[in-house]
Amino acid sequence: MSVSLDSRLRDALPSILTRSRHSEIWGVDLKHAERQVLNVILDKFLRCHSAIPALQVPRARASLEKSLEWRRICDPRSHLSEAEPILSDLDLCHITSHGGQYVLWVSINEPVIKGYSALHHLVSYSRLVDLGLAVMEKLSMILLQSVACTPSCGYSASCVVDFKLHPIRNTEQSQPAFQGQLRMALQELVTSIRYHYPNILEKAYIINPRDEYLASLDIDDTLLRNTTLLKNPESLAQYLGSSIPPHYGGTGESLTDSNLLYTHCPTMDTTEKISLETPEKDTAASTDTETSGVQDESAASSTIPASGGPEEGLETEETKLRLIYSDTIGPPSIILDPDDLETAEDLCPDKMGARLAFADSDTIVKFGHSVRLAEAEALHLACTRTTIATPRLLSAYILDGVGYILMSYEPGEPLEHYWDRVSKPEKDRVLKQLRDYVHQMQAIPGDFIGGADRSRCRDGIFEAGYGDYTKYSYGPYSSEESFNEGIVQALRDRLPPKVLKQENDVESHFFNREYTLYQTVRGLKNHKIVFTHGDLHSGNILVRADGTVVLLDWGLAGFWPDYWEFYRAMHSAHWRASWDRMIERFIPPAYVEYSVISRVFAIAWN
Repeated sequence: MSVSLDSRLRDALPSILTRSRHSEIWGVDLKHAERQVLNVILDKFLRCHSAIPALQVPRARASLEKSLEWRRICDPRSHLSEAEPILSDLDLCHITSHGGQYVLWVSINEPVIKGYSALHHLVSYSRLVDLGLAVMEKLSMILLQSVACTPSCGYSASCVVDFKLHPIRNTEQSQPAFQGQLRMALQELVTSIRYHYPNILEKAYIINPRDEYLASLDIDDTLLRNTTLLKNPESLAQYLGSSIPPHYGGTGESLTDSNLLYTHCPTMDTTEKISLETPEKDTAASTDTETSGVQDESAASSTIPASGGPEEGLETEETKLRLIYSDTIGPPSIILDPDDLETAEDLCPDKMGARLAFADSDTIVKFGHSVRLAEAEALHLACTRTTIATPRLLSAYILDGVGYILMSYEPGEPLEHYWDRVSKPEKDRVLKQLRDYVHQMQAIPGDFIGGADRSRCRDGIFEAGYGDYTKYSYGPYSSEESFNEGIVQALRDRLPPKVLKQENDVESHFFNREYTLYQTVRGLKNHKIVFTHGDLHSGNILVRADGTVVLLDWGLAGFWPDYWEFYRAMHSAHWRASWDRMIERFIPPAYVEYSVISRVFAIAWN
C-alpha cells in the first residue's frame, strides 16, 4: 500500500465518520485510534478494492462508510455476550494461535446444530448468522489487539472449515429444509464477512467440501485463490504446522483447551493516537453528499438513530438521516450499493414505478422511489401468518428516498403459459390452491384500511387528483365508512378548483350525477376488513415444477374491505375471456361492489 493512498483515505476519515454517523469498528473507535491500528484497518479496505488503482481510494472510502453504517444498524458487538453461552454449548467455533498465527476453526456439523435447534428452539436462520458475526467480531478484536501490543504480529487469520454433514436422503422431508436453512445462513454470513470484515481471513482450508454449500458463496477472489480443499483432516498439519491439534495431524492441544474465543479483549491503551473528536468539515465531501429526503412511510418504520458521530445532536444537511426500515421486519441484514444497480439489467423493463434486477444468482431486488416498506411488511405477514408460497423476504429498507426489497428468486412458469398446456385436473389443483390462499389471507382481520404498515391507501382511484397527484394522500382509514369518504374525496380532488365552486348548484346535471355516485359509494357497508393481496392477475401467479402456486408482487397488498380482492382481480387486464369466471372460483364474488368501484375508477380517469 502506498503512503499516498493511506494518507488520502485517512484524510477523508472525518467526512466518512460524519456521513456514516458511526465511528466504531472491530472494537476500535476511529476518532481516537492509535496510528498503527488505524493504518491496519484502512489498509484492509484499500486492499479489497485494488483491482482498479484509479478507483481504489474512492471505493475503499465508500466501502468503509457502508460498513460503519451497517455496524450502526446491526451492532454486531451486541451479539457477543448473547452468543457466548450458545457457542460454548455448540462447541463448533474456536480461535487459536500457533506461533503468532491466528486460526479460526469452524465445524459445519449438521447433527449438532439440528439437535441443538430442536432442543432449545434457539438456532434459527437469523440466529446462525448472528452467531457467525459474533465469532468474526471477536476474531477481529483479537487481531487488532495483537497489532497494538505487538506491531510486528500479523493481522490476518487463517480459517479452517470442517464439513460434517448428513447424507442427502430424498425420503426425509425435514432434512433438505434444514440444510437449505443452514446454507442460507452460511451464504448471508460469508457475504457479510466479505464486505464488513475485509481481509480479516487471509487463507482458508476446507475439509470434506460439499458443492451444495460452497458453489454459491460470495467469497472474495483473493481468499478464493488462497483456499485449499482437503479430503482428510490429518492433511492440515502440512499447511499449519505440528502445533495444531492431533485430530488435524498435529501434536498440540485440543481446540477446546487452546480456545481464545472467550478471552477478554482489553481496551487498547496506546500513546500515538489520531484524534477526530471534532473533525474539520471535508469540503470536497460536502459538495457531493447526497441529501435527498426520505419519504414519509408511517409510524411503523424507524429511522436509524444518531450515535457516536461527530457533532452529535447537530442536524446539518450532511448529517440528515439517510435510511429507514420497518420495526416489524427489523434492521436490514443486507444493504446494496446503489451504484452497482445503475447498470443492472431490468427483469421487467416495462414495469412502471420500480425496477427488478438480480442482486446475485438467486436473489432479486425490487427498488425505486415508488417501492414502499408496506410491500415488505405485507410479504413478511404472508410469510409468517400463512402457508402461501411467496418469495422469501431477505432485507428491506429505504435509502435516500429509494425503497429496496431483497427477496429470493422464485423459478416457475407464469399462470397464462401453464394454463395452456396442462390438463383439467391440474388446472383445478391451481384454483384450489388459490382459493386456499385467499381464504388464509381473509382470515387475517384488520382494524384499519391501508398499507400493511398503516401507510396510505395505494390504488389508481387515489391517483387521479387534479394537478400533481403526489400532493394528495388518502388514509389509512379506521373504518369502512371513513374509507368511503376517502373515495368521495378522491373523486372531488380530480376536479379543477373553479369547477368545484359550482358543486352546490342543484340544477347542475354534472354534479347531480356526481352526487348519485357519492351516495352509491357511501352505501357500501358491513364489509369486514381483511388482509388482501390486491393484485391477483396471471402475471403475478407462478406455478413451480411441482405444481405449487407462488404469489408475486405484494406492492398493492394491505388491509382492505373483503370485496377488494375480487374487485382488483376483475379489474386487472385479462389474458383470456374465461378469466372472469375463473376468478369467482377462488375469490368470494362481489359483483355489486365491483360494479361500483369500477365505475368510480372509470369516472376518476375520464
